[in-house]
Amino acid sequence: MKTEQLQQVLETESGVRAESKGVYVISDEVDLTILLDMGHEPMSVPRVRKLSIKGDLLTIETHKGERVYTTSGVQGLKFGASDAGKARGTGFTAVR
Repeated sequence: MKTEQLQQVLETESGVRAESKGVYVISDEVDLTILLDMGHEPMSVPRVRKLSIKGDLLTIETHKGERVYTTSGVQGLKFGASDAGKARGTGFTAVR
């Protein structure tokens, strides 16, 4: 995905705010996963909070505070509703 296409998607998607030129902040209501082209197999970067595009360099910041710096291409963006406000169980159901 070219930089222009990436910016066009980010500018039209609800829940994404342009902070400054080439810097996009993703709201807590949106769950964004970025698929990076890493050769043979794509690498997914889940729960993206902030995205900075400066020339060929793409800086990705996650909700966990991780930062990914890459010059490789983006294969795709996956948007979904965030589970941030939902109560999560252990996955087991008690039998009574």
